[in-house]
Amino acid sequence: MNTLAETASARSQLFQLVALGFTHPVAAFHRVLADASYCQALVNAAGAAHCGGHFEWDRETGDFSDFEAAYIYLFQMGKGGKPLVPLNAGDHEEMAQGQGRPEFLLEYSGWYQHFGLKTNQQDDANELPDHLACQLEFMAWLAHLEAGADDATRLQQGYQRAQRDILRRHLQPFLETLVVALQQRAEQPRCNPFYLSLAADTLQAIDAMLEQLDAVLIASSATDTSDDPEQIATVNLWG
Repeated sequence: MNTLAETASARSQLFQLVALGFTHPVAAFHRVLADASYCQALVNAAGAAHCGGHFEWDRETGDFSDFEAAYIYLFQMGKGGKPLVPLNAGDHEEMAQGQGRPEFLLEYSGWYQHFGLKTNQQDDANELPDHLACQLEFMAWLAHLEAGADDATRLQQGYQRAQRDILRRHLQPFLETLVVALQQRAEQPRCNPFYLSLAADTLQAIDAMLEQLDAVLIASSATDTSDDPEQIATVNLWG
């Protein structure tokens, strides 16, 4: 049976792999998708993280130019120069909930900075802080930090709480929104089914992760007797 650190490390790897799938594709990614090694890596990481997700789909990906064109059509240009399915959370009304775009982006940037990450401030940066790939990479970082913390410490529990809160409040509802939007466009030409499958399988994995994190945190809170002031100070990682 995996330790909590090993499970967290596998969770981190899974988030990194999914982030790669929602990043603008390059030829090297298309090759590992076509030969099924990307799919196998997802299956292996999900299994090691005990979070389900089938991550299996039609291996027919077409040639790279068509695959890249499908990404651009769905997520970048679409009709009238606007994406059919935006990968920026703030572009969805149900996610922004009336919040202005600058304020919405600052919230995400604040999370990243709180945990030691910096957002790309260059003018040619392709992805904003609320882009799905950025959020997934952030989750990979939090899981990596958890994996590096000692088991059953308040520091580890703080990273677990942060992951649970981000998943439940933001990433889970965002993926639910994306799955619905991709389903609505599934029959349109140039809408590669890979992205719907990846989003749906990732959502299933996140559902399992939340159950897992809830159970771990309930168990740790029942046995936690630590009164180390340095550890107590790090618990509020999400404040």
